[in-house]
Amino acid sequence: MTETRKSEQRYVTSDPKKMLNMYLAKNVLKTWTEDFIDESTGETVSIERNEILFERGRLVDQDTLAKIRFSMSADGIKEVEVSNQKRMAFENENKCLFPYIAQALIGDKKYKFLLYATGLENVITILKDYIELNYQSGFTLSMVKEFDSCIILTDNLKERKIDSIAESYLKKEISTEEYLDAMSSEDTEEEAKPNEKKFYQIETKVIFDDEEERTQTFVVHTFNVDRAMMLITHWLQNKEDEYEQQAKEKGREYDKKKIHTSIESAKPIPVGRFIPREFSVAYVD
Repeated sequence: MTETRKSEQRYVTSDPKKMLNMYLAKNVLKTWTEDFIDESTGETVSIERNEILFERGRLVDQDTLAKIRFSMSADGIKEVEVSNQKRMAFENENKCLFPYIAQALIGDKKYKFLLYATGLENVITILKDYIELNYQSGFTLSMVKEFDSCIILTDNLKERKIDSIAESYLKKEISTEEYLDAMSSEDTEEEAKPNEKKFYQIETKVIFDDEEERTQTFVVHTFNVDRAMMLITHWLQNKEDEYEQQAKEKGREYDKKKIHTSIESAKPIPVGRFIPREFSVAYVD
């Protein structure tokens, strides 16, 4: 008989008879609390400690059962979880967000999404929620895969029909920051047309203070590669401002670096929509 979750018998018990000849479904832990003195505040801090007594997947034979019964009386073990199947592998827990690309058939049309998630199951949960909220037809998820490590940026600025500011920037008459400030000014601009934007995957060489150099990949949803590079530079400069502010709040000095960026490679990628990072953060436990 093929063993699957469908045929598994799994339960929590404190009855030794129900443990015998079963496999431990979870590690059996001895748990206790230790108190420590925080030298900086003088306060007592309680920390929970754990020790694995029996590992998951272990067969509860007569010898192991005797040890478990001893631990129930000596170590405060109240119950164990057992299974008729020997399951030893376990899924690693991850709470960091990574980029993924996914595809769904919504109605009779295929859509590709770029999003952050902690893993494949997390991608599916986020995508189902987002599609249910933003579309009306029936849908089927058809593809999910991990995307290249990157930082995803979206262009929330506005576009002018006659962009003399952009021309001044390209002639190096104004700085990137001045350009972006001007582009975001509401009194001289019109709303950008969303259907003109594309997703550009850009490998960027970043040089800090003409000394430190690294290559970083960005995906930018914007109108063209030049504008994408402006947004990347602006994002990097904002990060430096954040680091400086964080250092000040902690009473430390921070040597804010001058940033220079250049393109190593750039290409449009076939993605239709980016699910905001804030949407994904709601699903990080």
